[in-house]
Amino acid sequence: ADEPTPRFTIETPAESRAGCAVIALDEAGSLQVEQAGTRTRLPALVALRQEGRTLPALLTRSFVSLTNGDRLPLDPDAAATLEEGRLHVWPARALPSLHAKGLSLFAPNVVLVFWSLPEGVDDAERFFARLQEEPRKRDTVYLQNGDRIEGVVTALGAKVGCVILTDGRKVQTPWSKLAGVAWNTDRQARLRTKKPYARAVLEGGARVNFQELRFESKSRRWLGKTQFGVILDLPEAAVLAVDMRQGLAVDLADLAPARYEHQPYLGAVWPLMKDSAASGRPLVVKGSTYEKGLGTHAPCQVSYKLDGKYQRFDAVVGIDDASRRGRARVGIDVDGKRIDLNEGKELTRQTAPLTIRLDVRNVRTLTLIVELGTFGDVQAHVNWANARLIKKEMTAMK
Repeated sequence: ADEPTPRFTIETPAESRAGCAVIALDEAGSLQVEQAGTRTRLPALVALRQEGRTLPALLTRSFVSLTNGDRLPLDPDAAATLEEGRLHVWPARALPSLHAKGLSLFAPNVVLVFWSLPEGVDDAERFFARLQEEPRKRDTVYLQNGDRIEGVVTALGAKVGCVILTDGRKVQTPWSKLAGVAWNTDRQARLRTKKPYARAVLEGGARVNFQELRFESKSRRWLGKTQFGVILDLPEAAVLAVDMRQGLAVDLADLAPARYEHQPYLGAVWPLMKDSAASGRPLVVKGSTYEKGLGTHAPCQVSYKLDGKYQRFDAVVGIDDASRRGRARVGIDVDGKRIDLNEGKELTRQTAPLTIRLDVRNVRTLTLIVELGTFGDVQAHVNWANARLIKKEMTAMK
């Protein structure tokens, strides 16, 4: 009761509101907030972000990841078991309702389960991003010493360790030597829904998709039903951000660009990266890690055909945190009219993130422009984090 009420920036199709306290969120997505002493009901939520908090990095130690991109922290001192097609794990204490009972997951929904980083891996984020996306025809067991074994995992447990069947023989690895398992992708089952859902970033780094999410004013707690079928009960401050997916917002990374032009500098060619920085690492701007967006390297332009279907373009723009010397100038072209961002000044790693909310009603073509700064091609990585278009509500109803 003595803790201050978290304040959120709320994004709706029509506006952005800062300094809001969440009063209630129902399962239909209707949100009630208090702002400057006045209570307001907002009919449709696009996103919310807790103010004064950075979005933590993706988990790279003691975690389990699922086919829908969920990544949950695990108790580093607890083993997992594999029984009758289900993986039983013990989530970390940061998820108290799951830690108390453990979590039973349908094994084909699991992509990775890791407790430590194998020796020889220098970039954990890039390593796990690759494992999350690459196809595998067999399970791959990673040992702490950097070795790996491919085959079919038949058993897991503190006493038995990890048993894998490979080339007709069983190989047993003691639990103390196990780093983790990347599961066969050919037998995976996707956790999918055609309905809108809430993607949440939690304190400590967990990422979770909720089929249903609500906020209760009396208890001041979030209650949500996850896509993997359990109920999460979370304190108010534990939810750092929520993005509504498959609703009014369309991520640029999920659209095919009409045109992408990059001018090679001294022979170096940089492709347009979707949901990662130009380096292939996660999108990080001023300490916050974003899952959706575009990674670009100067000089380039990328265009999208909007054909008047959308009402707003949103993004958080900045030099990637890993680019300590990177500099670039950025702009947006709407139907031939250029808008210089940051007042035409170049971006550096010290520049505050640029929050873009651009009216694009009746716009036919949107072009993102990235130009070289004073350091030329050196680390000129520009992230367009949470780059998304907001549909016109009549378009969304069709």
